[in-house]
Amino acid sequence: MPILHLDDADIHYEAQGAGPPILFCSATATAGDVWKFYQVSHFARDHRVVIFDQRGTGKSVARSQDYSNRRLALDAAALLDHLGARQAVVCGHSNGGRVAQCLAVERPDLVGKLALMSSGGASKAQGIPMNMVLELVRLGYEPWLCEQAIDNGFTKTWAAANAREIERFIAVRCANPPPLEIFLRHVLGRQAFDLGARVKEIAAPTLVMVGDDEDRGPPGHVTHFAYAKTLAADIPGARHKVLAGQGHYYYFSAPDATNRAIRDFAAGA
Repeated sequence: MPILHLDDADIHYEAQGAGPPILFCSATATAGDVWKFYQVSHFARDHRVVIFDQRGTGKSVARSQDYSNRRLALDAAALLDHLGARQAVVCGHSNGGRVAQCLAVERPDLVGKLALMSSGGASKAQGIPMNMVLELVRLGYEPWLCEQAIDNGFTKTWAAANAREIERFIAVRCANPPPLEIFLRHVLGRQAFDLGARVKEIAAPTLVMVGDDEDRGPPGHVTHFAYAKTLAADIPGARHKVLAGQGHYYYFSAPDATNRAIRDFAAGA
């Protein structure tokens, strides 16, 4: 089991394949196994694919309380340095997109291209969202995680027609979640994220992807659809791609379209 030992964390990672490096960064407090459904085997045919468990999740251990997005980006940078993987295609999903943005700004030498998949941006509200707290109290932590994954991850039409596929996804996405305290510290790090004007410093060619069903949420909530529009406008030369009929987890529900978009982008098509 490959582990990168840092001063305050031990980061579990996996690398498969040979060729140009491609790094996948997962959503909030999410282990790297979600990329094994459809991305790892596909891209390992001609890329060196790297996935990892964020500190405090999966098989990664943290010895500090720093779960800021910058800290997660520095973990990713340390991993790419460790593997000698420069000018990687960095794919960040959801909060992993924030991490990828930080990485592109802090260590541009490591990022050859940037794919922001339903990435978040600067949060308007600090701290843990009250609607999240109320739902966690009402449902409990693990049931809430599963409900959020289903409600936000897939369109109602797709979910109704693919019950077994959703079960397969949830069995991995919600398996062995981090302790609630660590999850909430990841949320606090996410909420504190704000690159400000530095987002315009991102020099790597950038693809901004989002599902067309991601323009919904509680009152006052900035949707991933709205974030995608802002990021595509703010990052110089960014491409904006909307996937029709897709929710947040299109890398699972529409893997062919997702992988083709990333592959075409990585190849410069």
